[in-house]
Amino acid sequence: MPEGPEVEVIRRGLAQHLPGRRIVDLTLSNKRVRQQSPRSELQRWARGHCIERISRRGKYLLFHLDQGATLLIHLGMSGRLLLFQTTAPPLRHVHLILHMNDGWELVFQDTRRFGQFLIYPPGVKPPPLAAVGLDPFSRRLTPDWLLGLAKGHQRPIKNFLLDGRIIAGIGNIYASEILFAARIHPQTPVGQLSREDWQRLIKATRRILRAAIRLGGTTIADFKNGQGEIGNFHPQLKVYGQAGEPCPQCGTPLERLVQAGRSSFFCPRCQPPPSQPQG
Repeated sequence: MPEGPEVEVIRRGLAQHLPGRRIVDLTLSNKRVRQQSPRSELQRWARGHCIERISRRGKYLLFHLDQGATLLIHLGMSGRLLLFQTTAPPLRHVHLILHMNDGWELVFQDTRRFGQFLIYPPGVKPPPLAAVGLDPFSRRLTPDWLLGLAKGHQRPIKNFLLDGRIIAGIGNIYASEILFAARIHPQTPVGQLSREDWQRLIKATRRILRAAIRLGGTTIADFKNGQGEIGNFHPQLKVYGQAGEPCPQCGTPLERLVQAGRSSFFCPRCQPPPSQPQG
């Protein structure tokens, strides 16, 4: 599944080409994705209108149109947005094509059909955004805010990081990398973390996500940007997917555990397990 950095890479690539272009037509597949607007609504609010800008909230891409409507796209687990300057070649699993006035085409391809494309009229804030947490780079994301939010809670920090209602766009790969960089065990209850722990975690989060964006994201399986290029952050991963390999810091074999159905990778020495509450 594309995580926040991958979605930001896609946004930046599309933002170089699409603003100012007009959507003259659209093509929809007969096979629906998880959530999509009716054809009539897409035609009413998108056809004939220019894309003014493209923004991102968490893992959502927002295409802001000239009359005030918003096209919201979520890539789900396997979605891709591919941009072609001439007619798009025949591709499988294509669910939406936006045809531009000068021959450009934006293609939404989604093999597993967990994606979303929803359009909202002018003045309507997309409801899915109400459940999106703070951006990792937001100034509102501070150690004190996190400390207050976590006080008294026993939820493991790994699960906390994956909750997009709190911090948006951190997926499983980056959560393991962030916790390793911050020297925090993935099972540590959030209520045990100090202000200094949260400060270290925020710093690690921003550093790792910035590096991932700069290198075009992480391609583990099939992620590609809008130009069909893979990400180059994979060689920078320190722990994810490397159970049994020596820790790059201390040489201790890295370990894996499963939390809420997701794999966590960590160093048992650099990330000591949480202390047990006194009985």
